Amino acid sequence: TKPGDFYEFTVDIVNDGTIDAMVNTISNNAYATASSTTPITLPTYLTSTVTYSDGVPITQNQELLHNTSEKIKVRVEFKKDIDASDLPSDGNTSIVFKFNGNFKQADENACPKATTFQDDDWDVIKCNVKNNPQAYPVGATKEIEMDIDNDSTNETYTLRVANNTTPSECSTEGFSQTACGFVVEFAEIVTNHRMNPSGYDANGKGSKGGWEHSDMRAYLNSTTYAYGNIDYSSTGIYKKLPSALKKVMIDTTVVSGHGTADSSNFTTTDKIYLPNVKEVYDSSLGEYETATNVTRQLDYYRSIGVTETNKTPSKKKYLNGNGGGYWFRTAKNTENQTFVVCYNGNTSTYSTYSDNIGVSPAFRIG
Repeated sequence: TKPGDFYEFTVDIVNDGTIDAMVNTISNNAYATASSTTPITLPTYLTSTVTYSDGVPITQNQELLHNTSEKIKVRVEFKKDIDASDLPSDGNTSIVFKFNGNFKQADENACPKATTFQDDDWDVIKCNVKNNPQAYPVGATKEIEMDIDNDSTNETYTLRVANNTTPSECSTEGFSQTACGFVVEFAEIVTNHRMNPSGYDANGKGSKGGWEHSDMRAYLNSTTYAYGNIDYSSTGIYKKLPSALKKVMIDTTVVSGHGTADSSNFTTTDKIYLPNVKEVYDSSLGEYETATNVTRQLDYYRSIGVTETNKTPSKKKYLNGNGGGYWFRTAKNTENQTFVVCYNGNTSTYSTYSDNIGVSPAFRIG
């Protein structure tokens, strides 16, 4: 009857047959009366959720093995974070909630129920996020081992869920997919590398050719940097990723900004990439980013309050705990020699293309 009140209960869903089942369709709607067939819009002061008892969302294709059961939690809550204008004017408002789950025989699309990003195998993660990217919350982490420095010694790196939504703008023609769907980023600075070698001049020295023609792109994706004939097939970052992870990564359409030596943005298809300024700060920071209108801020940075005027939470550290700068794929709009860098999280600056600066890439799963 008042903000903060809630009603919650659990119920067992049981498969007591001899055949494995999986979720086919689910719906969770509100109605004016028990006999109504047309859903109503839920008032802004209420939330209604149906999840597994551990809070994991129920999504299509999740399996329910034969002779097993799952406990389902139903919760209706009168929200606390509301304005007076959101409160109901009629104290006798009646709303009927109906949740329907339809199961069918399990097939090759069946997914084990998601548990945690840290504990689930990569194939389980892929299966679940294809049906519901929010199966794993933004900010969830998972550790992997890699030998990035080619010294025959594995180091432990932390991956973080950076995005798990796909708003309508992601379907806009020409929109970068780098902050759409299920995006995973490295939580640390994993190594140092240049954006381009010193003296790079195949397309003109500096930032000409942008992200598309950069040495950094070849290094991350373990391909050959054509303008210097540098083969990263055995030493690049993608090559070093665990094989199980590489199997679930998808190609990403990457739109990147340009400097004064070019006149239009660059569109590439990559397995792994760097974020741009907009995807972290929700701003082009004035003169830096020409691709600001064709991407969006990653959900993680939005959730921790990173803005153009509050950059500090974007800070990243090396494995040894020291803070440092890391590259964006953004060629500075008013220069022809520089790419933008996040330096210790508290400012955005830019560096000469040949500087060895921190690398902290991202990729998508689906």
